[in-house]
Amino acid sequence: MNTLKDKVLIQSVGFGDDKLYIELNTNRVLTVPYSYTPKLKNATIEELKDYRLIANGLGIHFESLDEDISLEGIIRDFGNETKRINISVQANFLDIADKYAKDHNLSRSALIQKATMEFIAS
Repeated sequence: MNTLKDKVLIQSVGFGDDKLYIELNTNRVLTVPYSYTPKLKNATIEELKDYRLIANGLGIHFESLDEDISLEGIIRDFGNETKRINISVQANFLDIADKYAKDHNLSRSALIQKATMEFIAS
């Protein structure tokens, strides 16, 4: 039986200067440029942040833009271009990061995005 818990789903969405950060329930983060669709490319950050996950995380609907993108389409279009970075961290790192993110009302991907942007800026 194929259930939703067996599927790769979108867990959260973060927003950078020129791309979306899509955190999956597998703890992977996909980056999708706003140029993926004309509506995303021409959207304001406020319009982008006006979204909701659809079909239990199989896609994203941008309310103000009346635009839907599916995880299946993203993987089809960018799947071969995704890069995995392997890093070594202490075993409880994700637990610590998740607690910090929760305490600061962030998703894990938003926390990582923020930390990355602060590192790049320094």
